Amino acid sequence: MTIEKRKNTRRAMRYGAWIGIGAESPLSGCMVSDISETGARLVLENPKELPEMFNLLLSGRGGIYRRCRVVWRRDNQVGVHFQKAGASAQKEPVKAAEPADA
Repeated sequence: MTIEKRKNTRRAMRYGAWIGIGAESPLSGCMVSDISETGARLVLENPKELPEMFNLLLSGRGGIYRRCRVVWRRDNQVGVHFQKAGASAQKEPVKAAEPADA
């Protein structure tokens, strides 16, 4: 039996989202596999190429997003912790661009 160590319950889902790395970088698609108030599990093609900090855009225009820090990587998945507002100020705004094909 596995003992749950998370403080917040995760909800399983299959939700398309986008990863924004910087204002000049194109957005890349990912799938949110499960999510809680403090973090999420993401499924993507190559998690090794993902930087330690990035923005997870939860809407197509980027109006709803979370600043994320990678806490683990496995196969095609990453676990992320949502940073609190102001914890790591973003120097460049996320551009409202069309997401790349996922």
